[in-house]
Amino acid sequence: MILIVGCGKEEKGATKVEEPLKIAQLRPLMNSIAIIAEGDILHYQREYFWNDEDFSKLLESKEEFKTTEIDYFETNLQRYNRYAVNSKIEFNELKKLTVLLCDITGVKEGYWFDFDWFLRPYGLDFVDSHFERKEKELSWEGEVEGIETTISIKFPYSISNCHEHVWSVE
Repeated sequence: MILIVGCGKEEKGATKVEEPLKIAQLRPLMNSIAIIAEGDILHYQREYFWNDEDFSKLLESKEEFKTTEIDYFETNLQRYNRYAVNSKIEFNELKKLTVLLCDITGVKEGYWFDFDWFLRPYGLDFVDSHFERKEKELSWEGEVEGIETTISIKFPYSISNCHEHVWSVE
């Protein structure tokens, strides 16, 4: 018995099978985070700015991106016994950005807000990373994992801070 194995001719016009989107491989151009304190909660907003190609890929896999981003964010928060409420992802096609919005609970401990859940994953510290403190705001600009990042944390009162806590001085 003889077995003959050969290669068939490639058909013209054959379609290439695309691999599923690997969201972890996409990197935003810029990251902008705004946090506003109100009562015992923090209103959190993180904007990722994308290049044209990556944003197009995200639009093709919106639901996967939303689920992955929210699950990742909420899982990290829970490691610090903090919780996201009403998490959602919005897409701004005109500006090519995605926005994670939520309220964060469990962050107020006595008289201060604890920001370990926020600072540690970024490798930051209010003092050692040289956050600028104005009367009611902490801000920072720099790179985190090669991504240009801006951070603004605002309070309805005058503040003071240490490495990862913020409290009212009024």
